[in-house]
Amino acid sequence: MQKLQKFHHSVTENGKLQVRIITEYKDDAGKVLDKKYGDPMTPADPTDMTGWDDRSKDIAQAITDEQTKTAFEVEKQEPTGIGLEEIITTDRVIEEDGKIAVRQIKRIFDDGVEVSKNYHRSWIMPVDDPTNNDVISKAVAEKIHTVAVISAYETKQAALALETEPLVITK
Repeated sequence: MQKLQKFHHSVTENGKLQVRIITEYKDDAGKVLDKKYGDPMTPADPTDMTGWDDRSKDIAQAITDEQTKTAFEVEKQEPTGIGLEEIITTDRVIEEDGKIAVRQIKRIFDDGVEVSKNYHRSWIMPVDDPTNNDVISKAVAEKIHTVAVISAYETKQAALALETEPLVITK
């Protein structure tokens, strides 16, 4: 039996890094028997990431960049409490292989009271151009989608494609 720990990274609607420790318990064949998620941790000072893992440092660097912060402030929407308003916010989960799950939350407010909430999820794959995404998702993708991450992703995709090719039997 094995006990493995890994990090789960996300960036909140407010542009804050969150990290959870995931503990997996696996049998000798590698099958996950149980998975426990720790409480979310947010660095007190995202400009000083001493003691944090490299992925956390990269994400923090991307979201604390002055241009990113300025663009995020321009992009950010908050309800005024007057009349009908549609407010769209975004949160993100960064997966181990570099995929970024982007969740857009669309809220409708009527005089400051939320009357509707809908979600739309999309992904930024390591091989994708992140240009048309929200500011923080784009910044994170540009930081973590290194040549090594893209290469590993392409290699994994090629291996998966080989696994799913139909078997051709000739006589």
